[in-house]
Amino acid sequence: MSLISASPHTFHIPVMGLGFTLETPLKVAHLGIDSVMSIMDDGLLESLRRVWHEKYGSPYTEIPETATDSRAKRITAYLDTLQGLVQEKVTRLRTNGQHFSRELEQYMDLLPDRSTLKAEFTASGPKAKR
Repeated sequence: MSLISASPHTFHIPVMGLGFTLETPLKVAHLGIDSVMSIMDDGLLESLRRVWHEKYGSPYTEIPETATDSRAKRITAYLDTLQGLVQEKVTRLRTNGQHFSRELEQYMDLLPDRSTLKAEFTASGPKAKR
């Protein structure tokens, strides 16, 4: 069994520097786009995690730099938060799929033209009805 899932996309978004791609997975993962990020600066990750918790209205507990094994705890908490937010977006995309939301259209637009999923969507989707 392969640990790498087969992506319907033919591209990925590379690391572009320390702070430039930390939010990329949150913006594109629900669309099936692979990306990578630098997780070197645990202080920056902790700050961004706090911002996300405030933005999305979930409780936030700071992991102070003085905590035992704080770097590992901060990185893990960041990745767990990111995973939860991406999963919520995936669920929303799947739930709204029957309503042909803008996100679903965006997902299909990003698929390669040879994609069977894109062909099926185009044949039966909202663009075909316009």
